[in-house]
Amino acid sequence: MNNQSVLIVGGYGAVGRQIAQILHDRHPDLHILLGGRTPNMISPFKSPRIKTIIINSNWEDPLQNVNENVSLVINSVNDIHDRILLAAVSRKIPFIDITRWTELFEQAIRSLKHSKLYAPVVLSSGWMAGTSALIATLFSSSLTHVSINIQALYSLQDKAGPDSADYMDRMSIPFIITEPSGRRQVYPMSEPNKVTFPNGYTTKCYRLDTPDHVTLPSNDHIDASSFRISFDSKVSTLSLVAMVNSGIWRLISGQRFRSLRRSLLYKPGSGSAHQIMIEINGRNQKKQTIKRSIAIIDPLGQTHLTALGAVIQAEKILRAQSKNYQLPPGIYYPEQLPDKHFEPSLIIDFYKQYGVTIIATES
Repeated sequence: MNNQSVLIVGGYGAVGRQIAQILHDRHPDLHILLGGRTPNMISPFKSPRIKTIIINSNWEDPLQNVNENVSLVINSVNDIHDRILLAAVSRKIPFIDITRWTELFEQAIRSLKHSKLYAPVVLSSGWMAGTSALIATLFSSSLTHVSINIQALYSLQDKAGPDSADYMDRMSIPFIITEPSGRRQVYPMSEPNKVTFPNGYTTKCYRLDTPDHVTLPSNDHIDASSFRISFDSKVSTLSLVAMVNSGIWRLISGQRFRSLRRSLLYKPGSGSAHQIMIEINGRNQKKQTIKRSIAIIDPLGQTHLTALGAVIQAEKILRAQSKNYQLPPGIYYPEQLPDKHFEPSLIIDFYKQYGVTIIATES
């Protein structure tokens, strides 16, 4: 990856600095720019290949300080007005975004309809930077008529950046899911499923809106997808369910009560494991019903798993550039970005290399 450079917007944050560290250590000739709003920030780790730069998503052109040739922009901060996205597109720079909740995800797609694309734009904002969707797709690719259920156990002691709490502002807004029978509207924190996670913790998981509802059904072999979540505190989970279903959460919606909402659930700790259970139902070539369960455990938590998801996407783009073949310009989802030099099994090996446990069973 000679003479390649990556700009990480939000490079000082909980996720951004881990993306930078992983890419830095894996690619000794890669140069990395860390972008943030605060001038004269000290790099989170020392290296002659690390530089800092001021990037502000509120500027009309957030990338106005980018004077050198950049091979890729990775955005790990909220881009409410699509300014970072459109600034990268106008410069013909490949772009990865890992921060958008579904409304902003769909907003980005609408914004890009008015722009001519010269490079890949990867909207990788599904759970843990598309990790769940990517692994679900890998383990379901041999099946047809697939339904995918993703369930996450969120530890209240896990590390988290402030942008990760924005999902709490969506708790009173209905969303659309795709089922084998068609699309229908559901509400957050409704329709619980009882799930046992790899650590033996059994709890009810409730619906939550994530871009996985959009990206997974766009694959030809997948007919339905759903995402649910639970916290590792049953008291916190049930309290949130009660507040949402009673209408209290709607009453405290809006900017005025934003601090109150965050104080209820956003209390990041020093770190804790993140766990995901993926249930896959489909048919094999003999038309037999197949059920697969995929357990994902990252002992370093959700910020680490998110960083790994971003690195997977980044390396696909950087590898294409270093091999002198061009990825077609367009909008990609994390499970759809092609890479002819990287076998699917190597993706699983990559996660395992960084301490992530992935266990697949079939019945």
